[in-house]
Amino acid sequence: MSRRERLAINPLPFLLDGSGLDLSPERLHASFADIARAGYSAVHADVPPHLTPREYGELLAAHGLRPAPGYFGGFFDDPDARADAIEGARRHAAATAELGVDTLFIAQHMCDPRRAHPAIGVEASAERVAIMADGLELAAQVARAEGVTAALHPHVGSWIEVEAEVRGVLDRTRGGALAFGPDTGHLAFAGIDPVQLVGDYRDRVAAVHLKDLDTAAAARVLAQGTSYFDATRTDRIWAEPGAGGLDLTGVLDALPADFDGWYVIEVDLPKHGTPFDSAVLSRENVLALPYFAEAAR
Repeated sequence: MSRRERLAINPLPFLLDGSGLDLSPERLHASFADIARAGYSAVHADVPPHLTPREYGELLAAHGLRPAPGYFGGFFDDPDARADAIEGARRHAAATAELGVDTLFIAQHMCDPRRAHPAIGVEASAERVAIMADGLELAAQVARAEGVTAALHPHVGSWIEVEAEVRGVLDRTRGGALAFGPDTGHLAFAGIDPVQLVGDYRDRVAAVHLKDLDTAAAARVLAQGTSYFDATRTDRIWAEPGAGGLDLTGVLDALPADFDGWYVIEVDLPKHGTPFDSAVLSRENVLALPYFAEAAR
C-alpha cells in the first residue's frame, strides 16, 4: 500500500458524547459514513464488545473502510495485575489479527496523580519503569504469537509520559518484541522533541499517531497546573495535524525511507468545527505535507 493508503483516522471525536464513547450500531454507522465522506479509506479499529471481529470488519467494509491499528491499555505497573494485562493484550491481538491488521498500539493506563498534574513526570520511579517495560515486553511477545506487533504508545497522564520514561522502556526492551508507536502530540506536550525521539528509535517504529499541539495553550495549562481533563476538553490543547505548532514534516522525515507502517490521525476533540470538519481539515493538511504529496507523484 502507498503512504496515502496507509493513512487512517481515529473515530474518537465522532463517538464521544458527554458520558463517554457511544458504540451503538446507529452511532457507528453514522460515524463511519461521515468518515468515508471526509475522504478516508481506513480507521483506527478496536472491535466493540457487542460485535465479533468478522462483524466489525463487515461493518467497516459496508462503508468502504479498512481497519487500521487500534489501541490496548493495561496496568503494567502492577506486578499483581500483570497476568491479566498480558491476557488482555493477547485477546486484543487475536481480534486485531482476525480483522486482518498486523499492528496495535499498546500503552500503560492513565493514573490519578498524572491526570491531576499532566506532562511533568510527577512521582517518577525508575523501578516502576523497569516493571512496566518487562510487562509490556511480555505482552508484546504474546501479541507476536498471534501475528501482531505491539507498539509502545507513550501517553500523557500515564506512568510512561516524559522522555526518561519513554527511553527507559524502549532501551530496556531493545532487541525484544516491543515496537514503538509514538504520538506526536503526547510527546511534545511532555516536553519531548518528537523529531529527535522518533529519529533515535526509527527502526522500531511500527505505526504513528499524527496529532498536533496548540503550543501556546499547552504552555498556558502547564504554567497554570491545569488537569489533563481540562487541558484537553476546556483548553483544547490538541489540534488537527498542520493546525498546531509541531514539525510533523520533521517527524515523518525521521522515519526510515522504507517505513511501511500506518499513519493514524488522532484529534481527541475537534479544535476546528465539527468532527467532520476536523476530519476533513486533518486529511487535507496531512496530504499536503511534502512527505505525502511527493509520494503521490
